[in-house]
Amino acid sequence: MRRGWIVGLVAAALVGVPLGCGSPTDTTDERLASLQDGSAEVVLRYGEEVRVDGSVFSVAFGQVLSDSRCPTDVTCVWAGNAEVEVGIRAGMGPTLPLHLNTTLDPRSADGLGFRITLLELKPSPRAGKKIKAEDYSVRLKVEALD
Repeated sequence: MRRGWIVGLVAAALVGVPLGCGSPTDTTDERLASLQDGSAEVVLRYGEEVRVDGSVFSVAFGQVLSDSRCPTDVTCVWAGNAEVEVGIRAGMGPTLPLHLNTTLDPRSADGLGFRITLLELKPSPRAGKKIKAEDYSVRLKVEALD
């Protein structure tokens, strides 16, 4: 009986832990994504994390590893590619890094019972303009695997 109480207390504590950009006691910045029919689209700014559907599963936008996409104001032979790193985790467990691409494979990856697909990386590059890390955002599709 005592063990069940402790497990319940730990589970309740994990669900209540904010995973957003705020401090551990600041729940106003906590972002939640709701799965409709087993999937959701989320937009994350650089460094942002979102908890999925009231569970302890979360996904975060870690970094842009490379960005060779064709600038929007240039004509290119190839569209180019950008590779980003997103992290997924369950509760306060370790973060599992996933490397996803805009054009090349893999564009999606599975982990912890979910499939994460990179749908878009913004902003689009422009000739002669360097994009600062904090200006990036990703649009991801999160699907629960059955």
